[in-house]
Amino acid sequence: MRADRRGRITAALAVAALLLTGCTKNADGAPPPQPESTVPPVPLTRPTTSGVELDPTPTTTSGAPLITGVVEDECLLTAAEFTALVGQPVSPGRNTQLDMGPEGQKRSCFYPTEASGLPKNWINVYGTTGQHPSELVQRANKNTPGSKLLTDIGLGAVTVPAALGAPGGDMYVATEKYLLEIHVGDGTPDEPRWIVAGTAIVAKAPA
Repeated sequence: MRADRRGRITAALAVAALLLTGCTKNADGAPPPQPESTVPPVPLTRPTTSGVELDPTPTTTSGAPLITGVVEDECLLTAAEFTALVGQPVSPGRNTQLDMGPEGQKRSCFYPTEASGLPKNWINVYGTTGQHPSELVQRANKNTPGSKLLTDIGLGAVTVPAALGAPGGDMYVATEKYLLEIHVGDGTPDEPRWIVAGTAIVAKAPA
C-alpha cells in the first residue's frame, strides 16, 4: 500500500517538475538536504484513444529556480474550498513533510481525499529567483500541451492538465512575490472551479 501511495504521488509530481528544475533552495539560501527538485523533469505524452503513446513532448522549463520553505503555513484553502474544487470531500489541509522514498522529501500542505485517505491534493508556495512569478506562469503555459492561461487571477494563472490523461491537474498562480501551486490528484476540475479556487488562494496569499 505504501509503494502504491508513493507511485500515485510521484506520477502527480510530473507536472510540478516542469517548474522545479535545477536550483531549488531553502528560504535561508542553503540547499535543502532532500530538495523537491529531486523529482526529475518528466516529458508529457499526449494520450491517444488507441492506447498507443505519441512521441513525448518536452515540457520542462529549464532555468526556472524556485525557493521552498518561504512560508510556514501553505494551507491557503479551507477543506470546504478544496472540496468544492475537487468535487468530493477532503480533509483539512496539514503542513507535512512527506517521505517519498528514493525521491526524497515532499513538503506541502496536503489535503487527503476522505474516501481514500491518500495525500493526492496539495498546495505549495514558492519563492523565485531570476524570473518573476508571472513569467513562470507564461512559460508553463507555453511549454505544456493542454494548458490554459487565466489572466484575471492574481498577476496571471495557468491550469495544467495531468500527464497522460490522468485525473487531476495543477493551477499555478503568480503574485508579486510568490508562485502558488494548487495540485489536484482526484477528479478533474472545470474552469469555473479553478477560477474560484485561484481567486481564493490569491486573497489568502502572504504579502
